[in-house]
Amino acid sequence: MDNHQNLLTKQVFTMASEMYAYGIREVVISPGSRSTPLALAFEAHPNIKTWIHPDERSASFFALGLIKGSNRPVAILCTSGTAATNYTSAVAESDISNLPLVVLTSDRPHELRGIGAPQTLNQVNMFQNFVRHQFDMPLADDSNGAVEVVRYQMQIASQFFQGPQRGPVHFNLPFREPLTPDFDMTDLLKSEEKEIPTYQKTASIDSIIPILKRKKGIIIVGDMQHQDARELLPFATVHDLPILAGPLSGLRQSEHPNIISTYDLLYRVGFNPDVDFVIRVGKPALSKKLNQWLKTSDAYQILVQNSALPDAFPVPSDVTFEMSANDFFRSLGEVPVVHRRSWLTQWQQMNYQAVAEVESYVNHATDEAANIGVLLEKLTEEDTLFVSNSMPIRDIDNLFVKGKVQIYANRGANGIDGVISTALGMAVHKKVTLLIGDLAFYHDMNGLLMAKLNDIHINIVLLNNDGGGIFSYLPQKKSAAQYFERLFGTPTHLEFKHAALLYDFGYKYLETVEDFKYTSLSQLDSYIYEVRTDREDNLQQHQILYKKLSEIVNA
Repeated sequence: MDNHQNLLTKQVFTMASEMYAYGIREVVISPGSRSTPLALAFEAHPNIKTWIHPDERSASFFALGLIKGSNRPVAILCTSGTAATNYTSAVAESDISNLPLVVLTSDRPHELRGIGAPQTLNQVNMFQNFVRHQFDMPLADDSNGAVEVVRYQMQIASQFFQGPQRGPVHFNLPFREPLTPDFDMTDLLKSEEKEIPTYQKTASIDSIIPILKRKKGIIIVGDMQHQDARELLPFATVHDLPILAGPLSGLRQSEHPNIISTYDLLYRVGFNPDVDFVIRVGKPALSKKLNQWLKTSDAYQILVQNSALPDAFPVPSDVTFEMSANDFFRSLGEVPVVHRRSWLTQWQQMNYQAVAEVESYVNHATDEAANIGVLLEKLTEEDTLFVSNSMPIRDIDNLFVKGKVQIYANRGANGIDGVISTALGMAVHKKVTLLIGDLAFYHDMNGLLMAKLNDIHINIVLLNNDGGGIFSYLPQKKSAAQYFERLFGTPTHLEFKHAALLYDFGYKYLETVEDFKYTSLSQLDSYIYEVRTDREDNLQQHQILYKKLSEIVNA
């Protein structure tokens, strides 16, 4: 047997087997020549599911959706050259969102690097700003030691697949031609599992017990996707603490009496409570106004985040506990009970009035937010709502005041790229409805291909206000009015029904909120429901809601 093919086969079959051993069950492959050895290894592995996507950018976000849907690490594989550069946005998102994305970039052999060879660029450490670990693998035909390097490197990488250091890793893999492994050696493809090393830092809570005895405290829960924070509910109940739970906290669905779901609206219209201490749980809150308040507040701030790199935004905490939320609140069992009934009641009464105004708004308004309110009423605890960034996630924060639907979003880097692909990746594992604006939809139309090729069911509610609606809420709407529409409004005048036809989606155009109320979401076919709205009308109707809430706060 040719020695090169023998060593190449051992390396790539070992790579596929080690990935399976450490929990990887899905690989998203973007076709190309140089990635042939590893692509064939994954395809031949009996227990690894491969997904084929010709667009590397959409493919990488599709992988993020698979991670979100399965809570397992997922690998992506591409050929050499500019193909790998298209992964950058998704790698950045996985970094900030602590998602275990395994990036595999195929490369030319070392003798072809830096000499002008076609489809070759410097891929070593190309994601160094975003990955937890990176390594340029040896050529398979240099020695048998290449197989041992694979085993060592996968063991190192596995520590970033779960726990406080969870995040992306990158392996650059150079291959010499010929590129085809030997399929008579498939006995090397193993399906044996290994135990991933776990790590959990613990800390004494003695230092904060005097703080927790103070009267006016609140708990703020930000993005907790894939993390459980339910242990804080009994603690908040016993200690009469309001819980300002974000839409991605997973807590609003509990309908717990201490949940304050309208905090963003209340802070937006001038609410400025005097607080002694704040327990911040998870990633930073979605609400800009709440974060601005945290930055100026004199309250003692306690950060609880299961991350080796805790977030200082919006202001460094006074103390940080690097541990899971459940472990932290379980450790507070010996904290003396402080009764704060009147403090909690004030928050509850204000939230009750604000919720009533939100529900009235949804029932009577005709703008974009009213359509989102109608969508929320249609979804049940069996549904997952994936929400695009920009205006949709902010409206969800304001309008999701009751319901059981699970909410997800790409809130790491907060970009609008790859939203369709991420939602489709989730739809492999969950029943997903995507809420998205027209610009974000345009940004990732290529992602729709995976639904067509793989019969993935998803409903897409497309809010089309012909441009960037969120910019209407920023100062430049007035201060740079003469330039606003061209630079920020950015109308595209696209007819999205053609995209539905291209990718075999059902399509329905909804002109009014009433149209949407009497429309049932498809349970079988993938559908795009295009809701046409007006940016200026949307802005004006939001101002009416803010005015009514301001009256509650001022009262």
